[in-house]
Amino acid sequence: MKKFVLPMLLAGLLTCTAAAFAEDMPVNSVILSTSGLANFEHRAKVDGNSKLEFPVRFEQVDDILKSLIVFDKSGRLGGVTLPGKQPLAQVFKDLPFTQEQLSNPAALLNAYQGAEVKVTGEELKATGKLLQVVPEEVALGEDKTTTRNRISIMTDDGIKSALLENLESVAFTDEKIRAEVARALSAIRENGTAERRVLSVNLLGEGNRDVTLSYVVDAPLWKTAYRLVVPQAGQTKGMLQGWAVIENMTASDWANVDLTLVSGNPVTFRQNLYESYYVQRPEIPVQVFGRVMPRVDQGTVATAGEMEAPQEADGAREERDDMPKGRLGMLRKQMSPMASSRGGPGAGGAMMAMDMASAAPASAPMLESSIANIAQTANAAQSSEATTQVLFRFPDRFDLKSGQSMMLPFLSREVPMERVSLYQPETHPTHPLAAVEIKNDGETGLPPGVLTLYEESDLLKGTAFVGDAQLSVLPQGDKRMVSYALDSKTTIDRTDKSNSTEGQIAVESGILRIAVKNIAETTYTVKAPPKEARTVVIEHPKMYDYQLVTPDPKATEVSGERYRIRVEVKAGEKAVVPVKLENTAWQSYSLDSLNADYLMTFAGKRGQLDAGARKQFETLAAKRREMEAIDIKINELDQRRNQIFNDQERIRENLQSLTEKSEVKQKYLNKLNEQEDKIAGIDAEKESLSAQRLQRQQELAELIAKVKI
Repeated sequence: MKKFVLPMLLAGLLTCTAAAFAEDMPVNSVILSTSGLANFEHRAKVDGNSKLEFPVRFEQVDDILKSLIVFDKSGRLGGVTLPGKQPLAQVFKDLPFTQEQLSNPAALLNAYQGAEVKVTGEELKATGKLLQVVPEEVALGEDKTTTRNRISIMTDDGIKSALLENLESVAFTDEKIRAEVARALSAIRENGTAERRVLSVNLLGEGNRDVTLSYVVDAPLWKTAYRLVVPQAGQTKGMLQGWAVIENMTASDWANVDLTLVSGNPVTFRQNLYESYYVQRPEIPVQVFGRVMPRVDQGTVATAGEMEAPQEADGAREERDDMPKGRLGMLRKQMSPMASSRGGPGAGGAMMAMDMASAAPASAPMLESSIANIAQTANAAQSSEATTQVLFRFPDRFDLKSGQSMMLPFLSREVPMERVSLYQPETHPTHPLAAVEIKNDGETGLPPGVLTLYEESDLLKGTAFVGDAQLSVLPQGDKRMVSYALDSKTTIDRTDKSNSTEGQIAVESGILRIAVKNIAETTYTVKAPPKEARTVVIEHPKMYDYQLVTPDPKATEVSGERYRIRVEVKAGEKAVVPVKLENTAWQSYSLDSLNADYLMTFAGKRGQLDAGARKQFETLAAKRREMEAIDIKINELDQRRNQIFNDQERIRENLQSLTEKSEVKQKYLNKLNEQEDKIAGIDAEKESLSAQRLQRQQELAELIAKVKI
């Protein structure tokens, strides 16, 4: 049986010799994604029943188990196996000794007390049952001692012993014991090289055939770096180049490999498929059966076949000749007979929804001063757009040595552009930013990346660097504003003011509602350079629940939480740009809580009410004024009563210091009687006024109930 070894994946997933990699199963296709994953495809030729074995790095075994998929057109998959992830604690759990005892020969021997051993040495040559190994002090001379271990065995001639350190060998005669010790040592060795596991793919079939293995693992994401030549004044197109920076971080060279670059943000995750999990089961008490009382039988109605419609069993469907062809058909063919194959149940992986694409040579032309020259020299990739990602396919294959990086052009063409001055107050309060508005008129979106911007220079007779910028994801047909420098030649001043005005007035069910219009106004004054015209785009912040009134909302773009207001300014001139936002809020009041003066404001011209409505407010104000007049009288009575009560308190304190026959005391008593009469009169008058106020309040409530505006 021929053995195949897969190469190392990204970051050294698999390790093998370069010769085995190149000869047996080289990388045929690489798909690099901005999600930090790579899809590798390997091809090999097999004959009959074969086994492909390759070592994989321990930390990425989970990715292999999750994504490995095997394509064998004429064969079947017999299963994928690899050593279990068995920790040392689990290995020693079934052995009569611990890992610590294995590290100490004396302790290991004591763990097998009673086992038959064969001892060989100058002091002792015998075979017998192991009694014990015990430490003892041995004199070294000059009052020095050391600790040695004495082994004792029971032989046919009795007990014999010797120093363990003086023996040449101690061997267990029982093959089972030797196997247990060997198994423990092997487990320690395997865990000592825990970074690798050997994975075996069993293929069942006949004849020579091609086999493809594909899997997805983590990898350095590919980076995007754009070059942009800013169009001159009056031009509507500029040159945009996109370069991809890729890396071969595997342990093997890539030779004649197809390459596809994928830009997207798919859902990715890791799962510990290599970990052993045990399900916790609940513990229930032992059942003690009591008295059994059978249920009385009521007879039968029908059979289960008569009650339920027959259904086709899952395994009863036959394979049809019109099954889908291609790789999906191959998968179905190789997976369907697994239950009866010699390899047992099969194992499959999730297939990545990507086309295997070709790649381009790493030719990186120098940026020329002419846009036409740049467009001709770059060998850009072909692009296609899927539902959630963009694929860039290269026309040729390429080589890339292990540990090297490469820069490949995936885009090189003219795109619609416009030079503008973008004003962002939070970036700079008085000067806008020099910017370019790019429109993606291609067939696919563009990934995010950094931009290096150049500008045509007549003085240099070529291009000159003008700044760096960032480009976010640019979908097909969309536009992006790219800022690269401060336009200090253009000055912008702004003033802000706000005010509020009352609008519509409505009354219903005793509730007065007033519409208040809040207005926020900003005036921008833009001054262009003396000899250059400017197209200025002002980013004005949006306000919660406010609507744009000026300029025309239909002609104003919105970017996130900002309006983009475009204005053309001639060379050396100024432009005044007013921006007006409005918000209408309703203030509510209960009519029975408003005083007469406030109600009378609605009897005038406030709120542009008609004559009937103003008359209603006037009537309400009059009735409310009657209530307020009564309230004033009641308040005056309360004040008089409080004054009398305070005077009575003073008189009572004075009476305590006077004798029974004092004339002053009698005078105080007479005055107290007079004050009591006044209090009684005040209480009677207050009670009458309260009744009047209640009457007026009821009349006001009836009037309020009739008001509807």
